[in-house]
Amino acid sequence: MTNIDVVGGIFDETMLKLRQCRGMELSRQQICCAVSVNHRLAEKEILTIQDLYGEKFLMMHRGWSNYVDALRDDIWKNHPQIQIVDFDIYSMDIFNQCENSNEVLVAVENWKGAHPLLKIIPVEWKYTIPYGILYAEEPSGLVRRFLKAIKKTADI
Repeated sequence: MTNIDVVGGIFDETMLKLRQCRGMELSRQQICCAVSVNHRLAEKEILTIQDLYGEKFLMMHRGWSNYVDALRDDIWKNHPQIQIVDFDIYSMDIFNQCENSNEVLVAVENWKGAHPLLKIIPVEWKYTIPYGILYAEEPSGLVRRFLKAIKKTADI
């Protein structure tokens, strides 16, 4: 990370190494699904894995996150009825693609409201991912003070 002090988001050790930064976990987020508000699944409050059968499932490419890769491996092995579609990076483009194409996107609950036409829905599975603060490998003094305050406040 360059030219950015701190960013909030999902991460794991693999992603931190790829991005050459550090992370402070604040919570574990359940891996959920995002769908267009017009998608057939949008009426549901919780999904089963079988609800995803026949769907195109947008997932960050292999190697980005061990947590997402574990879900991917489970789907490939046990649920071939779900078509995995890889993408490179979370951005407004991928949120828009999900909404416009009627595909299902891997998401986390904290992203509710990230896109006005997407609904985040939990799934009946045990997959989670760390959520927290990402920062430079060598943070500035100001960032170190901020992280210390977060640790103290959050009891980390």
